[in-house]
Amino acid sequence: MLQLDGAGLASALLFAAALFSVGLYGAMSRKAAVSILMSLEIMLFAISLNVIALAQFIPGAQMHGWYFAIFIMVIGAAEVAIGLSLVVAIYRRFKTSEVEDLKELKG
Repeated sequence: MLQLDGAGLASALLFAAALFSVGLYGAMSRKAAVSILMSLEIMLFAISLNVIALAQFIPGAQMHGWYFAIFIMVIGAAEVAIGLSLVVAIYRRFKTSEVEDLKELKG
């Protein structure tokens, strides 16, 4: 089990909220598609950190939080694989990975 040595639930949730905020700012402010994907991964890490912290500090939760965290990591890996393949396909066609330059993709 995870031992945080003096750090409580509030500090773990505060750290996860700060990470999520950094990821959200990165996803909203970046122009390159790869940077946006990295910011989304930071947000997913913050979510899994919340789940693990809640599973650690709430009695009776046992190992269920860890299962959800592993599930979130699997979803993140699938997101990266699909996202990077889309970025490569878009780069091959339009010769750019900047999101703002892809106005032709709008319906």
